[in-house]
Amino acid sequence: MPRPHQSGIAAQAKPNLSIDAETISNLRELLDQRKKLDDAVNAAPSEIKFIEDELSNLRQQMASLEADIVLVDEAHVPAKQKQIKALGEVLADKELAVRRKKMLLETLEQRAPDLDEKIEIAIGFVRVEAGIAAQSLRSDIAQELRGKLHELQLIYAKVRALHGLVRDERTGDFLKSALIPDLDQCMRIIARNETYEASPNLLDTRNDDTAAVEAQISDAMRPITDVLVLARKHRPYVPLAKRPAPYVRKGAWDGPGGRIDRPEKLEEPPVRAEPYEIKGDSSGFRTRPQAQEMNMAPAIAETAGEVGRFES
Repeated sequence: MPRPHQSGIAAQAKPNLSIDAETISNLRELLDQRKKLDDAVNAAPSEIKFIEDELSNLRQQMASLEADIVLVDEAHVPAKQKQIKALGEVLADKELAVRRKKMLLETLEQRAPDLDEKIEIAIGFVRVEAGIAAQSLRSDIAQELRGKLHELQLIYAKVRALHGLVRDERTGDFLKSALIPDLDQCMRIIARNETYEASPNLLDTRNDDTAAVEAQISDAMRPITDVLVLARKHRPYVPLAKRPAPYVRKGAWDGPGGRIDRPEKLEEPPVRAEPYEIKGDSSGFRTRPQAQEMNMAPAIAETAGEVGRFES
């Protein structure tokens, strides 16, 4: 019988992604070609050495047969020559096989850079597809995460309300440590002396539901919190003899030997002169009456006329 959580996982809908199958198939084919190239290139040196060893052995046999022709009787020469001819054909085939292996190795190594370039381009296309698919899945998972946070948000709100009523190290540390970042906005900042999460904490939300559970915690703690509010006003008893006396002013309002009590109304000093009156307009420009007052020509002329009449 399957476990409950396993059946729940199986019941979830399988993600539906639109992935370009041709892009993935192209990369697989290119990687298979590269594997075949690597296998052929890695095997070529040992194969070439094996054939060259056979060639060396065949050349020794050829030299031995040619030496036999010189030393044996004339009756055995045709047989030896026949063996030399057959051995020469085998030797030629082996030499051709060595040349072909070396040419194949050279050709494969020449094609390797072009194949690597094609693979890099194909990898780039697949990475683009992977980024698109991952972003689509990330959005779906983020939405699923937000949909399953309700109960945890209520628990976080209860702890927040409790810590607001009665300060405690455990609840304070919990509020600082409990963090579920938004998957779509998750960003870890690494500063010089600290690291912190820049995305909002999905647990730290405020809505009608969290307000309701916070009110429940407040109501449950109200008998204690009300007494604590009254207790904050408590001060240790101080005997009357030790309590501070009212402030007494020791100075005088009228100078040494004057009145100590504050006068009901401050007396203004008597006016010793007429208040100063500004006669100009402080603008720097003379008005028409001021200009006429400053013009002495009419007064001089009038004075000169009076003097002439007096002399006559």
